[in-house]
Amino acid sequence: MIDFFGEDDFAGQMKEVVIPFLKENDREGYFTGTDGAKLHYHAIINPDEKACVVISHGFCEFFQKYHEMVYYYFQSGYSVFFPEHRGHGYSYREIEDIDKVQCKNFDNYVTDFKCFMDQVVSKQSSTHKYLLYGHSMGGCIAAIVLERYPDLFKAAVLSSPMMQLNFRGINPILVKMLMIWSVIAGWSEKYLPTQHGFDGINTYPNCSAQSEARHNYLFEYRLHDDHLRTNGGTYKWARESFKGMKEAIANAGKIKVPAILFQAGCDTMVEPGGQEKFLKNNPAIEKKVYPDSRHEIFNAYDADRMDYYNTVIGFYEKYDG
Repeated sequence: MIDFFGEDDFAGQMKEVVIPFLKENDREGYFTGTDGAKLHYHAIINPDEKACVVISHGFCEFFQKYHEMVYYYFQSGYSVFFPEHRGHGYSYREIEDIDKVQCKNFDNYVTDFKCFMDQVVSKQSSTHKYLLYGHSMGGCIAAIVLERYPDLFKAAVLSSPMMQLNFRGINPILVKMLMIWSVIAGWSEKYLPTQHGFDGINTYPNCSAQSEARHNYLFEYRLHDDHLRTNGGTYKWARESFKGMKEAIANAGKIKVPAILFQAGCDTMVEPGGQEKFLKNNPAIEKKVYPDSRHEIFNAYDADRMDYYNTVIGFYEKYDG
């Protein structure tokens, strides 16, 4: 049984327990993605590995956001592998402004992930038993990976997966028109409306996390490392994401391994409608809803967060043999 960190002791536990653990166990490296892109990764190898968890992170995210999760997975007997998607962290950028997330082709995220499995995970895992975790944008990527490579993973968790973007009440027809106009106007590398570069302002509580301690932990990293300041997407990223979400939903029935989808009731980043369409196309996928949680359920208030981790790890334990 894992002793999860609470809100009050989080900062101390990270400093005294998790950071020393990572300094001893975290292996960093690079692998070659699609079109020769140099992509960064982290590998935390458990000497008593019973399986390994491969994490597909979300939009504007990076490894430090998952320090706590990695520690819990390791304590549960798993090795953890974490590739930083192109346009994020220390991976290859498709645009000079590293505050922007640009994506020339959503398919690259998926093929990059397969490259990572072939070049890194398959060579460093001792068990070759793979479990998948995907959050938000990474959840959409993970879903497509499961659809295209149905025998690669033993089970999967999709946490607040990006199947439909939340445009804060803007009429979907207007959104489509704006996407079309962005092509005509040559706005591919321009920020989407309301999005901007990193300004050094702490946005709590107007963010996707309910845990202030966890939000602040990440904010300090962003203040001191410009590689961790991705802050908004471009019109090209949005257009490509629409293609990815459409593929993930349409091919949901191709997912053959056990999977569970976690939905946040107070999500302002993605709409539940897309997730429901995805689930309708594959009724075998389980669903669990946290009505009071924001987008980042792993950064929710104590009760929801601890139940979430217990559920995720309990789910993996059913299929890690």
